[in-house]
Amino acid sequence: MESGQYLGEISALCFLHLPPPSPSLPYLLAGTGSQLLFYDLHTGNMIASFQVFKGVRVHGISCLPLTDTVTDTSLTFRVAVFGERRLKLCLFNIQLPHHNKQTIVHLLSFQSLPNLGHWVLDVCFIQVVKESLLISIAIYGFLQCSLLCSLRSCSVVGICNSSRESVSCHWMHRQHSVFLGHLDIYNQLSGELSRCLLYTMRIWGHRIDSLHVASGTIYNQIIVWKVVDTLPMGSKSKTGEYKAVPVCRLGGHEGSIFRITWSLDGSKLVSVSDDRSARIWEVHTGKRDSDDDTTEVTVSPSTGPVLFGHTARVWDCCMSDSLIITVGEDCTCRVWGLDGTQLRIIKEHIGRGVWRCLYDPSSSLLVTAGFDSAIKVHSCLPMGSELESERCNGLEEYERKQIFTIQIPNSKRTALMDSKSEYVRCMHLASECELYVATNNGFLYLAKISDTGDVAWTQLFCSQEEIPIVCMSVFPGCVENWIALGDGKGRLTVVRIADIQTPELNLSFTWPAEAERQLLGTYWCKSLGHRYIFTADPRGRLKLWKICKTFQSSSEKGTGHANASLVAEFTSCFPTRILCLDASFHEQVLVCGDLRGNLVLFPLLLDAPDASVAHIAPLNYFKGAHGISSVSSVSIHGLNPSTFEIHSTGGDGCICYMEYDGYKQKMEFIGMKQVKELSLVRSLFPNDNEGHNNYAIGFTSADYLIWNLSTETKVAEIPCGGWRRPHTYFLGDVPEMKNCFAFVKDEVIYMHKQWVASSDSRIYPQNLHLQFHGREIHSLCFIVDDATQLSKSSDEKQAQPFQSAFVATGCEDGTVRLTSYSWGIDNWSASKLLGEHVGGSAVRSLCCVFKVHTIVDETLDSDQGTGLLEDEFLLISVGAKRVLTAWKRKASFSSTSRPKTEEALPSSSISFQWLSSDLPTRNRGSKKENLNDVDTTPPPEKIKPQTQVCCSDALENDWRYLAVTAFLVKFSRSRMSVCFIVVSCSDATVTLRALVLPHRLWFDIALLVPSTSPVLSLEHVVVPDLATFKDKSEQMRSLFMVISGSTDGSIGFWDVSEAVEAFMRKVSVLHKEDCNNFQTRPRTGRGSQGGRQWRTLEKTSDNDLGCAASQEKEKEKEKEKEIDMIWPVHVVKNAHQSGVNCLHVSDVRGCESCFSCNVISGGDDQALHSLTFDVMGTDKSCKKDASSYYCLQNKYQIVFSHPHEIASAHCSAVKGVWTDGHWVFSTGLDQRVRCWRVSSVDGKLSEKAHLIVSVPEPEALDVRVCGRNRYQIAVAGRGMQMMEFLAPADS
Repeated sequence: MESGQYLGEISALCFLHLPPPSPSLPYLLAGTGSQLLFYDLHTGNMIASFQVFKGVRVHGISCLPLTDTVTDTSLTFRVAVFGERRLKLCLFNIQLPHHNKQTIVHLLSFQSLPNLGHWVLDVCFIQVVKESLLISIAIYGFLQCSLLCSLRSCSVVGICNSSRESVSCHWMHRQHSVFLGHLDIYNQLSGELSRCLLYTMRIWGHRIDSLHVASGTIYNQIIVWKVVDTLPMGSKSKTGEYKAVPVCRLGGHEGSIFRITWSLDGSKLVSVSDDRSARIWEVHTGKRDSDDDTTEVTVSPSTGPVLFGHTARVWDCCMSDSLIITVGEDCTCRVWGLDGTQLRIIKEHIGRGVWRCLYDPSSSLLVTAGFDSAIKVHSCLPMGSELESERCNGLEEYERKQIFTIQIPNSKRTALMDSKSEYVRCMHLASECELYVATNNGFLYLAKISDTGDVAWTQLFCSQEEIPIVCMSVFPGCVENWIALGDGKGRLTVVRIADIQTPELNLSFTWPAEAERQLLGTYWCKSLGHRYIFTADPRGRLKLWKICKTFQSSSEKGTGHANASLVAEFTSCFPTRILCLDASFHEQVLVCGDLRGNLVLFPLLLDAPDASVAHIAPLNYFKGAHGISSVSSVSIHGLNPSTFEIHSTGGDGCICYMEYDGYKQKMEFIGMKQVKELSLVRSLFPNDNEGHNNYAIGFTSADYLIWNLSTETKVAEIPCGGWRRPHTYFLGDVPEMKNCFAFVKDEVIYMHKQWVASSDSRIYPQNLHLQFHGREIHSLCFIVDDATQLSKSSDEKQAQPFQSAFVATGCEDGTVRLTSYSWGIDNWSASKLLGEHVGGSAVRSLCCVFKVHTIVDETLDSDQGTGLLEDEFLLISVGAKRVLTAWKRKASFSSTSRPKTEEALPSSSISFQWLSSDLPTRNRGSKKENLNDVDTTPPPEKIKPQTQVCCSDALENDWRYLAVTAFLVKFSRSRMSVCFIVVSCSDATVTLRALVLPHRLWFDIALLVPSTSPVLSLEHVVVPDLATFKDKSEQMRSLFMVISGSTDGSIGFWDVSEAVEAFMRKVSVLHKEDCNNFQTRPRTGRGSQGGRQWRTLEKTSDNDLGCAASQEKEKEKEKEKEIDMIWPVHVVKNAHQSGVNCLHVSDVRGCESCFSCNVISGGDDQALHSLTFDVMGTDKSCKKDASSYYCLQNKYQIVFSHPHEIASAHCSAVKGVWTDGHWVFSTGLDQRVRCWRVSSVDGKLSEKAHLIVSVPEPEALDVRVCGRNRYQIAVAGRGMQMMEFLAPADS
């Protein structure tokens, strides 16, 4: 068994600087879990990863470059890595790249020091003599400091004697031991501070006699010592004793101190605390008036400014000559000046916070890392840097960003505005130096802006009556620009600028497009060219105009409407103003978004006769795509000739993805992404050839923002006062280096411009490491791509130590992610956010459904169709607030048409789309009262159980799903399929539910009763048809069984076959017209409430929509009263002494007459419990010592055998198990993955291997079979890690 790379929190950062003559960027070492990650900041790639510890997290890294071993081709670093009580010295050799070769890193050797008495907090290297190095170690727990000596040919031994409450250290060479010295600092303080816990301890110094130690105590103070030699002056002894002399005690924080950093010269300290502040301290390290150890050290207040700004605890800080960096639990990184001025806020991490920050003054690179596994690199130039730009128009700007202030020619700069004053109504940036401006007096200007800030104004157009221009649209080109202007009289003017370099009006003509004050928008479409233009009115109507005649010279100018003809009128089904649109000439469709969040799809007819005007009705629509928020942009992306996607953005801060099937004429919601950093997403910007939307442009409450969707980094942020002001933006091919934004404030146009050649600078910010969940993971499951695996030969599988795979994970913050794992240096290659549960409710359990079980029913007509495809794959997630979400796997093809043959698809083609979500209504509950004790036999049919269904509003917020399992069933001749979902709730209920596809209808079928305690784990077994009876005319149906593990330690078996078949017969007569207007998009919790109204299955006419809500409540109550009750077939009591945390069932195996399964469970009692149950007909005999149960209705019997229990399988609670009947894998809170062999004779478990994982607090485990005796194991908790197990050949 071997482990792969850990994907989780980054706990340590360290730069490896190259020798001074080298101009290259430093290398970066990052500690994650028990591993070290090696990064090349020049390329932004990971070049190596090393396993340092086993189950111990890396807390810190310290390095020392060995300048005496530097060559032209290689560089050697000595690195100290520490975590908890362990410290290791590593020697790395870096082969520098030459002739376009990659950088290669080798771990030459490492040396483990003996375990120390307490946690190591800091390590530094100190040069003693020419060929000796001293290692200083700060140890957690007490106010102690250790010194260790390390020579090239020497081993290191550290001795921590807690009974003496001091630390003695030795270095050993061969058989000789030399006492170096000890620091005895515990008794340097008086009162309660003589012994106390520490959260941080930092060392500064280059020699022993200049060593200083600063520690932060839980008493909110910082204590500083210096090290002095106790030998008399002039002594020739090479070894001596040292003691710690207190220098000062710094007080002022109101919370525990988490981190301390020294300035380069050791004169200042910066500390961060639990009180959400950072403080700057002056440290006077000179000689004290008295070296008496008993002298009382007074508490000194903070001498520098107090840095307030973080809204949560501050975790880390770093300091340079001009900047202070702090990061905290609020997921922000803040840059401060030494005077306490906040210069910059960076918020790009998610989850529980940013753990570490690192700043390199020489390269001006700022690195942050946190719980979300991401490593972000920013360019952060210090104040007063030579790279600052000059002053432009009276405004300073930094980091190659120019800021211009521009005023229109006729503006009154000093006078107050009146009714005749001219001001800006519309703006548009056609390029980085061309700004079109339209005013309220009917003027159109072009401003040519130079790099030095000079502005050249050109008046292009002026309306005859000086009517205000209310809307403007620009169609840019390489040679000419087309501008459309709409005024208050409803007239549309088209202007052509032929020569962009020397702008001159070449063509203009005007015609009445709408009535007065009814023309609100003009739109060009890139796919249609400048010959077609759209106009919009306030009532949801569009007009398509065709420009019939163009002129070749400026002397020919047209007036009136003879130069444009009305081609078509599009009338929306929603009488709301249309704000954006996009047309596709290839698909012949037009998509519009309106003010109320609706999307409307029209057919695009451009071949209509010239004399006629086509009145076009909607082809399809999607109500409430963005809830009640406006749609700000739409775009069409073609997939194949009959299918295309629609991407829309809106005022709810979401990006919605739709898919339209031209054959079915159906628009379907397939996904949504919430850009939490933006309150309004204005548009999407693709920067690749495939049209992927990698950038979101929008606004926060008052700032303009560009967000990189791929790296989850902030590209630009400009304060502008919000989106309601006139504004415009223009992006280049690399928005990080080329972006412009202009807005109007107080009659002044402010333009922010960053336009740097891509070859002149590197792109920042960068994301070095994959961004993952920012909180704990509760569940995971493999997404199996059988086609990809079958396409690989056995030789390929054996050559790669790890197989590529996709893993779906559910997190505490309510997100579901799909992460790809591949073979290579950086194993975790990509992670895609599938979606988020409503209100961020935690995802507690996941399950995948990839097999369709077919039921044969001869009563159905043969014209029902072929039904669901056999390769259907569903992902079910449940969590807090009783949110249940279903996802459907969708294969995307790079080609324009779907392949006809079943070829293996690449792994990157796997994607999921949102299918449906279900939330409980206000008055729906299923808590049961007055239940009898658990009985292994069902009640007689004539006696109904006394069960009362009620709902308590006081407990509504406490509803949460705990576990889920699901399976797909369909009739052989039906188009519909049903996904049966079994969920357990925290109110001790287990419900069998059904999702009818493709109509997305949810039903409650039955309650699994009685259940006196909550169920923590669920599994299911589907036994195929059994031909075991003497009378062949009586065929047995498939058996559907549910297995549950409860908090009382019991394991229950439930037969739901009868309920499944009864529901399938009822749903088979469901007609398509009964399923209209059901839920079509998920709720987001950001003002979007899910679009169309939820209705019951019964057909509701349009006239009854007003009373649909009241009818729904009554039907829900009646439905709950009529819900069926299913009693357990068998209950294994006291299988565990406490809750059954995890459960797994092996695949069904057996012969024609008997099918067998293995059940494995793990609990809080640290035990594993296994048993085998066989399903057979009643004509088969069973062993006498086996317990069996006989069911009269379905005529089968179950034989439970081979029970086995391992009392102490783990040292802590067992959280995840998996079995295939031959091997069992388990994990627990002890951070171990154990492999057990299942005996084929008696079913007993025997441990064969175990592995320590880097995942703290494991919560879930899943295993995938990769081949013969080859297993891939995924463990998740606070992060995720992949392992591989290769079973012995004889097994």
